[in-house]
Amino acid sequence: MITYETLRKILQEENDNKIKLSMLPERFLQEVREYLDKKEEMAKEKGDKWELQTAKQRFGGVMELRERKIMNLTLSFVRTGAAPENMLPEENELFESIVKRIKDFHERRDNAMSGKRQAFKTIAFLQEIPQFVGIDLGCYGPYAQGDIATVPEENAKVLVEKGAAEPVANE
Repeated sequence: MITYETLRKILQEENDNKIKLSMLPERFLQEVREYLDKKEEMAKEKGDKWELQTAKQRFGGVMELRERKIMNLTLSFVRTGAAPENMLPEENELFESIVKRIKDFHERRDNAMSGKRQAFKTIAFLQEIPQFVGIDLGCYGPYAQGDIATVPEENAKVLVEKGAAEPVANE
C-alpha cells in the first residue's frame, strides 16, 4: 500500500542510487493513483491540500528520476546488452520502444557511413512541414504547402501515410 511516507522513501532511494532503478511494486502506478484519489477526497473535506500537493510532487520526482535512468540504461543496453532490472511494465514498454529507435538509428547511420545508396522519391507537400533529419541523416525542409521536393523514400512514405504529402505522378 502506498502512503505519504512510502513515496518519501522511494524518492530518497531513487535519489541515492544514481544508476539502478529501485524495486517497486508491479502495480505501483495504480496504487499511487488510488492513494492520490483518497488524498484528493480528504483534501476536499478538510480543505488542506498541502499533503496532496507534496505527494504529487514526490511522485513526479520519482517518475522523472526513473525516466532519466531508463534513458541511460537504454543506451547502456544497446552498447553492452546488459538488461536493466526493476522496471515497471509501463517503463518496460518505454524502454523497448527507445531501444528499437536507437537500433534503427544506428542501422541508418551505419548504412549512410558505408555508402549504401538511398532510394529517393519526389513528393508534393499538402501542408507546412518544418525542417527534419531524413533517414539518410541529411537535413530536409522546411517546406510550405504546395512545395515539391525529393526526399528519402522511407521519409516520403511516412509523410504520405500521415497525409502531409502526396507522391508526384510520373515518377
